[in-house]
Amino acid sequence: MTRVEPPKPAAASPAVPATPTRRRWLRWTLASLGVLALLAAGGAVAYRVFAPKEMLTTPTVPYPEVEVITDERPFSELRAAPLVVEGRIRVYAEKYRVWSDAPVGIRYETTPYWSFRRWPAQVVGLVLATTSSGIVVVSQWSDGELIAIDARRGVIAWRDSAPIAEDRRYDGRRTGASVVYTPRSLVTAVTDTGTVLIVSAPRQLIAIDTRTGERLWQRDLVAPCEPAVWTGAGLVVVPACDEAKLTFYDVATGVERGTWTSPDPEVPPAPGLCQASRTECRVITVNFKTWLLGVDASLTSVPDLERGAQLAGERVIYQTGIGVAARRLTDPEPLWSWEGRGQLISADSEGVYLLTDDRTVLALSPATGHLAAVGCAAAQGENWVLGHVYPTGTGTYLALERINKGAEPTADDQAYYFGPRPMALVELYPLTKLPQWPGKFAACASV
Repeated sequence: MTRVEPPKPAAASPAVPATPTRRRWLRWTLASLGVLALLAAGGAVAYRVFAPKEMLTTPTVPYPEVEVITDERPFSELRAAPLVVEGRIRVYAEKYRVWSDAPVGIRYETTPYWSFRRWPAQVVGLVLATTSSGIVVVSQWSDGELIAIDARRGVIAWRDSAPIAEDRRYDGRRTGASVVYTPRSLVTAVTDTGTVLIVSAPRQLIAIDTRTGERLWQRDLVAPCEPAVWTGAGLVVVPACDEAKLTFYDVATGVERGTWTSPDPEVPPAPGLCQASRTECRVITVNFKTWLLGVDASLTSVPDLERGAQLAGERVIYQTGIGVAARRLTDPEPLWSWEGRGQLISADSEGVYLLTDDRTVLALSPATGHLAAVGCAAAQGENWVLGHVYPTGTGTYLALERINKGAEPTADDQAYYFGPRPMALVELYPLTKLPQWPGKFAACASV
C-alpha cells in the first residue's frame, strides 16, 4: 500500500514592503475620506445656520440699569443706527436680524442682550411702542410678518402678518437708519387706551393694539399705490396717489372723518412738526402755508412754518439769523430766543439740539432757551455732514449719522459713510454735572 502523505502547509509569503506608490495611494485615500467628512459636516452646519427659520436668543442677565460710562471718549461709535429704550438698552436692525445691547453709552456694540434673527426674510421696518406693560419693539419683514418683542424680557409678545409689496427689501445700507428712523409702512398713534400701530400696505390699512397684538380695524383702500400715511390728533392721514388730496380716519375705530384738498393742486400736502417720522404730526403744510390739524379732522390756519422748524413739546423751534427761537403753534411772537453760532438739527420734549462748526452739541431747554447740556461730536478727519439725526427721548444722548462730505447717495457704502462706524451716539452732560475727564471735550473748543 502506498502511503499518501498529507500536504504540507504552504510557507508564509515574506512581507512585501510598501512601495512609494502604494504609500501615496493610502495617503490620498485617507485624505479624501477626511475631506468628504469635513464637507458633510460643513453641509450640516450650513443647513442649520442658513435654512429658512427663526432664531430667538433671550436675555441671560437682568434688565440693565441706566449706567454712566466713565471714560474719556465723547461718544459711542457704532456700525448700526440705535433706538434707545428707557436709557437702558440700544436696539438695532440689520438685514436679517433685530437685536439689542447695553449699556447705552458703551463705545462699541457688545454681546447682544437679546437677538431675533429670520432668514431669508429681511427687515423692512422697526418701531418702538409704549404700552401699559412696557415697551415693545415691532419689526416688519419682507415676507409680511409683523413681530413684536418685549424690550425688557426679549420674548415675542405677539405676531401678525400683513400684505406687503413683492419688491420690499432691507434698504438700510450700512447703518439701517432708514429702517429704524423712517420706516416706510409703520407709524404709531396714541389713544386714550394705549398705542396703536398703523400698518400701510398696498390697498390696505391695518390698525393693531401694540399691547395685545389684537387687530382693531382694517380698511381697504382704492388707491393704486401704497401711500405714505401719517398720524396726528387721533387721526390717520392718507394722501391720495394721483391728486393733492387727504383722507382722514379715526385711529381708534377706522371710521372716515373727512377729506381735504390742497389749495394748490400742483403741491401735495405734507406733514409737519412730527414727534418722529410721520408719527404724531401737529400740522399740515403746502409749501410754507400751515394748518393745525384738529381731532375732528378740522384744519385751522396758523402762522407759516419756518424752514427746518422742529417741534419741542408744544413749541415751534426755528433758526434765526443770530441763533434760534421758540414760539407757540398759533402765535408768531417768540417766547424766547438764543443767540449764538449753532445749526438747529433736532428737538424733542427734552431738548433743543444745535451743532456748532467745531462739532460741539448744545442742548437748550425747550421751556427757557437756556443752555442745559453739552456734548462733543468731533472726530479725527472732520470731513463729514449729517445724515439722520435721532433724539433718543432721554435728554442724555443724541444719535448722529455721519456721511462723507460731497458723497453722492448712489455711492457705495465705503465711499458714502464716514468710516466703518458712521453712527455717533453723543453723550450730553448737564452743565452742573460736567465730567472730570479732560478728554471728553478736548476736540470741541466751544465747551
